[in-house]
Amino acid sequence: MTDDEQPNESEDELRRRANESFSTGAEALLRGDYSEALSSCENALALYRGVPGSECDQACCLYNSGVALMRLGDWWGALERFDRALALYRELPEIDRDQVRFLYNSGIDNSGIMLMRLGDWRGALERFDRALALYRELPGTERKQADCLYNSGVALRELGDWRGALERFDRALALYRELPGTERKQADCLYNSGVALGELGDWRGGLEHSEWALVLYRGVPGTERKQADCLYSSGVALTGLGDWRGALERFDRALALYRELPGTERKQADCLHNSGVALTGLGDWRGALERFDRALTLYRGVPGTERDQAGCLYSSGPVLDRLGDWRSALERFDRALTLFRGVSGSERDQAGCLYSSGIVLGKLGDWRGALERFDRALTLYRGVPGTERDQAGCLYSSGPVLDRLGDWRGALGRFDRALTLFRGVSGSERDQADCLHNSGIVLGKLGDWRGALKRFERALALLDQHTPEADRIEAERTGARCVQGIGACLVNLNEAVFPNHFTRALEVFRRPEHVDHTKDDQASCLRLIGNCRSATGDLNGAVDAYQQAQELHREAGHPEKATEINVPLARVLKRKAAAIDSIFERCALLEESLNLTIEAALYLDRSRFRLDRLDDRQRWFQAHAQSTMDLALDVAAELDRPHLISDLIATWRTVGTLDVPRTGPSRTAGGESRTSDQSVTATEHFTGANSAKEMSEEDEGSAFVAGPAVGSQTAIIAHLPRRPGPGLLMPHHRTALAGYDQAPARTAAYR
Repeated sequence: MTDDEQPNESEDELRRRANESFSTGAEALLRGDYSEALSSCENALALYRGVPGSECDQACCLYNSGVALMRLGDWWGALERFDRALALYRELPEIDRDQVRFLYNSGIDNSGIMLMRLGDWRGALERFDRALALYRELPGTERKQADCLYNSGVALRELGDWRGALERFDRALALYRELPGTERKQADCLYNSGVALGELGDWRGGLEHSEWALVLYRGVPGTERKQADCLYSSGVALTGLGDWRGALERFDRALALYRELPGTERKQADCLHNSGVALTGLGDWRGALERFDRALTLYRGVPGTERDQAGCLYSSGPVLDRLGDWRSALERFDRALTLFRGVSGSERDQAGCLYSSGIVLGKLGDWRGALERFDRALTLYRGVPGTERDQAGCLYSSGPVLDRLGDWRGALGRFDRALTLFRGVSGSERDQADCLHNSGIVLGKLGDWRGALKRFERALALLDQHTPEADRIEAERTGARCVQGIGACLVNLNEAVFPNHFTRALEVFRRPEHVDHTKDDQASCLRLIGNCRSATGDLNGAVDAYQQAQELHREAGHPEKATEINVPLARVLKRKAAAIDSIFERCALLEESLNLTIEAALYLDRSRFRLDRLDDRQRWFQAHAQSTMDLALDVAAELDRPHLISDLIATWRTVGTLDVPRTGPSRTAGGESRTSDQSVTATEHFTGANSAKEMSEEDEGSAFVAGPAVGSQTAIIAHLPRRPGPGLLMPHHRTALAGYDQAPARTAAYR
């Protein structure tokens, strides 16, 4: 052998040994011995490097070692091998060898899979698209083309491009259907496209795809997990369609399958959570609460589920609200908020917790607290794109709170801002109508009856023009409330005294589809009908309407609203008494009027203590309580009850209800100058609030102070509590005002 021949012989030997090692690695790869495959491929690679012109073989070694590392779970190592193989393939001259081209394409394909494993979805998508373009140049690669389309669909799904993902899954499905033995991959495509359709709001399409996938999976052994996923996805779609019973059935079946599979605690919790949502839709509040609590317990055993735990707490809040357990509901919302704050990107969820807790605080009578929550929620929503509807909801909900606080102009401003936002939200016509309706109510309280009338009419026009069938029932209720508001405006504008609008609204509220949900609305109509009958002199008709209204409020679970109707009812009874000659009958009616008035006065007097701020209590007193107290004193005077007058005045002044100015005889309760022809209220008359004799300059500006009781001993009164207690013992030892406590007001009878 010459010197020139020796290198050739060495190269041949190296190639032989490299080929042997490569073959060993390939065989090991086929039988699943990935460690042996990796070792043999790495050895073959080292040998090929000593063989000139072996770049193609080196690339094949790198490709196979990448596959081995992929099977071993070393994603970074696999990606590095695939990238090195691709770099070598790119340096090769054009060789018309399908094997080489196939390996090259597969390298791009598999590197995409590695990037998916590593969470680089955009990088993975780019690799799959390149692989797909190259596979299309090779005959017989339909399966690989379908795989590329499917995997790119997964990448697009993770990137939130649901339409793009759906298009890829559908194209992959079309290819798989032409290939035998691909039932599982077809099912995978159908399942994922069903999820995408659900995300796009096509619940029926999502349900159909999930059901088709389930049929295919049942024909493939070992797919119980995927079958459970299909049932779960179907339940989500049925929830979107409002089929609560169907959704509940799917979630329960999915749960039964998941329980047979290890490591599915999170999915079991998902089923329980969503079945709780379905039970909520069915009105089974206690069943829903039980599911949410079970889901929460499971989530707590799974790391990284803080968002899900918060979701369970948040979902259980409205259920507790419906059960009347407002404090527990508030506690759930607050706990959910705490958890959400630890989750990145949860600003919208945090805002939802704040908004919902504001609703509950309103029901607890904490108006300031509710307003603060709505404002914080609004601030968070403003930082989240696409939350215009939610922002409008915060503004809309804060309007009634400001109304209850007596800040009517502030309430009007909130409703108007909400209306502006709703106008930019598609399909929000009913929300816009609600804003117009509520702003009309506030304008009425401000005395702008023309402005209120225009709002009610605009709301009706919106409802007539833009009400889809799905919203028809709620729209009818809002429309009836607008008709009721129009009637109130016409009455106050002296353009109508007949209750035509109120009777029309009442007819709507009494329809079978509304009657169980509109008892308060019916009562409101009847109260206004009573006002009209009173104005036309039909006192008996007015009494009947008021009493019906009270009964409906009580049936609706709002006895406090029934108590508020005591006032107009008492006024009508007082008018009836004035028209009766019989002293006995007259006194009986006055007694009834007095008892109703005192009950209302006691309720109104204690209600102000739900407000924490002095100015809020003062506005509330002036808006609601003053006239009732005047009526009670007037009726007591007609019945010649000086001791009762003393009791009433002492009670109201002791607990700080009466705002008695100390600036001189010509000042009103608000501190404004009063002319000689201005009327003096009964409260002022009996308390002497307009008398300079009881006032001194050093007390100027004092408000809501305890003062001496008429005909009583000041020293004793001065030590009585400023807030309502269980009862008050007056100096003359008469019975304290009955019902003066935090319990629901009771009728007080005085003899």
